[in-house]
Amino acid sequence: MNEKERRFVQHHVQGFYQKKVPVPPAVSQREFGFGWQSKIDYRHRGFISSWEYEQFVRQEAPLYMSYSLAYYQFPEKQPMGEKGFQGADLVFDLDSPKQEHDHEPVLCRTCLEDIHQQALQLKKMLEEDFGFQQPKLVFSGQKGFHVHVQSPDVMDLSKDARRQLAEYVAAEGLDASTLFRKTAYDLEHHVKPVETLQGPSSQSTGWTAKIYQRVRRAIQEKDVSALKRYGFSRKTVSAIQDDPAPALSQINSGHWGALLGKDKQPNTESLIADVQVVQTDKAVTYDLSRLIRVPGSIHGSTGFITKPLEDPETFRIRDVLAFDSRQQTTVIARQDLKFEFLDEIWTLPRARFSEVPLPLGIYLACQEKAFIP
Repeated sequence: MNEKERRFVQHHVQGFYQKKVPVPPAVSQREFGFGWQSKIDYRHRGFISSWEYEQFVRQEAPLYMSYSLAYYQFPEKQPMGEKGFQGADLVFDLDSPKQEHDHEPVLCRTCLEDIHQQALQLKKMLEEDFGFQQPKLVFSGQKGFHVHVQSPDVMDLSKDARRQLAEYVAAEGLDASTLFRKTAYDLEHHVKPVETLQGPSSQSTGWTAKIYQRVRRAIQEKDVSALKRYGFSRKTVSAIQDDPAPALSQINSGHWGALLGKDKQPNTESLIADVQVVQTDKAVTYDLSRLIRVPGSIHGSTGFITKPLEDPETFRIRDVLAFDSRQQTTVIARQDLKFEFLDEIWTLPRARFSEVPLPLGIYLACQEKAFIP
């Protein structure tokens, strides 16, 4: 943004904070970073109380506000070792869509929907695989989501433990072939045990359970393409199309040999590819000195709110707007633009005056796609 756009945006940001300042928990134990020209112009700022913090935000109206995941005895001290580390929240940062598609030129709704689904998958994984209670989904304010875990259970996790968590959710280093083994299986009327392939079953946990659940769903849905990719025999696939019940019984017990055919191995690459993994910015999770966007604050690159989702299952751009969409403002597009915003298609010709809703005008200015005349 040029200086004129920056003043325009900051004027509205200040008006937003005059009404309400988002206050994170344990303000006096957090390190803060603020930005006007960039996302963090300076850090190592501390406040002795919520009142002091609120007064600063109302007066200075920073375009970017970040706070430490860590709790400190002396947040303002430098270097980091002098702060008196007392523990840290656990946060995952997701901002990379998994699917390939044509990106929308101004605001890619497809990307946001994809990352929102990843965030929901991560939330479920943290609850089911690790027992973390009520992880919170927070829209990052720009192009992704943060998943926060604030609990005594995570406060003392080491940097290495946090790294392992980030690697686990991405299935890094997972060798699916190790999840299968040949086992002697006693069949009635056989003179000696029959060797068969055992694998993920209804009793599995962790990633083994995720593979089981994915294959079970493919059987239930009679997904022929998926079953063939996983290595199921033609005979088994044909039988599943007629009646999936016998195959479901076999997979529940982990009897993969009965489904794949004699001496066949599953296609583990396809299995892993089809299981939902979650790609995160691992450094955000394991870096104990990392600052993260303050929930409830405005993101200076969009004018949107870094907003916790009250209903994690639902995300809409109109719910994270910091400014009233009924207000209008004038912009001059830097190039010809055609895009969707708030369920409406907008066409803005280059170098022409255009009237748009205030939150859209601020977004275009922040993204350097339009001038403010």
